[in-house]
Amino acid sequence: MLTATTRDTLDYLSENYGPDAIKDSLNEVVKNLLPNKTLQRVKRYLRREARKPIDMGVKQYIMHIYRINTKEIARCPPAFDNTQCLTPDEIIDILLFGTPKSWQREMDRQGFDPLASTVTQVVEFRECIEMSEDFDGDKKVAAVTKKGNNKNKSHKGNSGADGSKHCMLHGNNNTHDTLECKTLMAQAKKLKGNNGVNQKGKVATSLGKTKPRTTPTTRKKSWPL
Repeated sequence: MLTATTRDTLDYLSENYGPDAIKDSLNEVVKNLLPNKTLQRVKRYLRREARKPIDMGVKQYIMHIYRINTKEIARCPPAFDNTQCLTPDEIIDILLFGTPKSWQREMDRQGFDPLASTVTQVVEFRECIEMSEDFDGDKKVAAVTKKGNNKNKSHKGNSGADGSKHCMLHGNNNTHDTLECKTLMAQAKKLKGNNGVNQKGKVATSLGKTKPRTTPTTRKKSWPL
């Protein structure tokens, strides 16, 4: 009975049956464990679904594609070698599909032919587009932020130029403005209460002046004697 560790077991099998037999056996195990047509599925996914996330750079994106191509595709059945890896033209097609359409239009505008270039040249060109878009995006964010700050200042009409607040009753201060003034709020509440009392008094007075309701009198008829 074999009681050695896994490494000792592999060494034992390699010495007695050769490394090729062990490799073929492991490949058969992988072939039985993986789904059917694994290689076609992986390549189809890269061509149709592997788009670059918006928060991922071009360099990181191409590194993931290279890793899948060399570490995963090369170990898939049926060949289990580098002959079934993606060619440079296929990688360029994946790059063209996985990046934004605006980048492709920029390449056409500048007369850059990706199919006539290497993968490195395509990646470098797209990195330049990415850097330019990041620079323009920072400028747009700064402009929007400045516009928002100006809009907030225009809405705060009670705020002073130095950042202090202004109250119609207490003047410039750092504690409250007109809308937050407790004194004005109390006076407004008091006036509202007085108006309610006056309205009730008027209603009572109007009710007191109403004429009493008179009942109609019946007139007796006299009959001639």
